[in-house]
Amino acid sequence: MNKICKLSAIALLASSTSLMAQTKSFEGASFGIFGGAVGVSAEGNSSTPAVNSNHASTSGSGNVGTVSGIGGFDLGYGFATGKDTVVSVGVTYIPFKAEITTGSSSDTSAGGAVKAEMKDHYTIYIQPTFVINKDSAAFLKVNYAHADLSVSGQGATLTTGDVEGWGAGIGLKTFLMPNLFMQVEANYTDYDTISGKKTNAATSRVTTVSADPKLVSGLITLGYKF
Repeated sequence: MNKICKLSAIALLASSTSLMAQTKSFEGASFGIFGGAVGVSAEGNSSTPAVNSNHASTSGSGNVGTVSGIGGFDLGYGFATGKDTVVSVGVTYIPFKAEITTGSSSDTSAGGAVKAEMKDHYTIYIQPTFVINKDSAAFLKVNYAHADLSVSGQGATLTTGDVEGWGAGIGLKTFLMPNLFMQVEANYTDYDTISGKKTNAATSRVTTVSADPKLVSGLITLGYKF
């Protein structure tokens, strides 16, 4: 009977150690460098008031975007929350620039499209991770995003500040070596509405525009867990 009890205790201890080892790879601090593709689009509206009979009021809409390659950094920390779950918190930084438009007008004399440049994009995220085995896991991600926004073109100014929004993602994380991992993910971010205006120097007509920027990214991260 004593032998059976001892064997049971050993088996339980081994099982407990195995469960702990399964999440251990995904706990603690990590640093990664990622690359991939990002698509930024903005669907918007514009309007220009009438000045006189020669310049009637106009309005328009547009949907313009761009796709480009990007790279950035990821710093995170994982906390075990169960035998096969880990919750990570972290921050990413993408030093990219993307030109988008906040709308267009059919009134060419009012200056047409107002363009904007999004740069210095970062996110703060929470990442629930579901461990498949000691080397692999699937995860979901919820993030807050922020980017600097500037406009270019004659007479163009912003009437809102920098852009911010909320996003979500999904991905897989696999350890290639005890401390070296690769992560593949897809993310979507919807930003708050931005607005701006552009003044035509000749007619003093002001075109006002507003738009809803969105970002979609596909990323591959190569990282190191400390």
